[in-house]
Amino acid sequence: MQQHKLHLSNLISAMHNNTVAYGPFKGLKFINESHWGGADKGTMILGLYEQEILGELVNIPNRYEIFIDLGAADGYYGIGVLINGLFKKSYCFEITDTGRNVIQKNTALNKMEDAVVIRGEATQNFINEIPKDEIDRSVLFVDIEGGEFDLFNRQIFSSFSNSIIFIELHDFFFSDGDKRLHQLMLDSSHTHFHKFFKMGARDLSVFKELEGWNDMDRWLVCAEGRPRLMTWVRFDPVAKNF
Repeated sequence: MQQHKLHLSNLISAMHNNTVAYGPFKGLKFINESHWGGADKGTMILGLYEQEILGELVNIPNRYEIFIDLGAADGYYGIGVLINGLFKKSYCFEITDTGRNVIQKNTALNKMEDAVVIRGEATQNFINEIPKDEIDRSVLFVDIEGGEFDLFNRQIFSSFSNSIIFIELHDFFFSDGDKRLHQLMLDSSHTHFHKFFKMGARDLSVFKELEGWNDMDRWLVCAEGRPRLMTWVRFDPVAKNF
């Protein structure tokens, strides 16, 4: 199934010359090489991948100009948010050498070298790599496969008290996941409101390039290969000190 999804993704990539064709990241170009999510590239090109997140990002107030991506993978978000001016600068934290290399190549392909800062693993000290005035104008985007519960505490939330934060939750990775999630919410409560959201519906009828595909292939394209229905949480500052 995964191999067939990769095949379909490659077909869509070829149709659009490895370039996002729809949605807020329209115009974002990919190199042929992928460190992560090669089978999702077709979904990204159609603007369907994590569509709920895209909807949130396009409605972020203009004062937030800095995008900080923890777990940047191939740079889909870290570069994508710059293509049409949603943000002015991004920091891409990626733990693997291969991932950072792919981000660098994708950054160069999109001529965004002056706007993208590539870093390694986001440790407890990652905040020291970003100027304070940029932190206060930042959106922090986190997808680190369960590492969110070790990285985030009351101090980190306090340091980003003026920032909007998105975290993909992986509490189901842990036997004490409920406890970890409760602590995350408790640590954030002093500085941020929060809301949860999950993957919703997709409308595939708008894509003429998929009209000749059978139903199974059309719906397989928009599947994101998740182990379960995932949950995101958005944290917004309680006090906006601007």
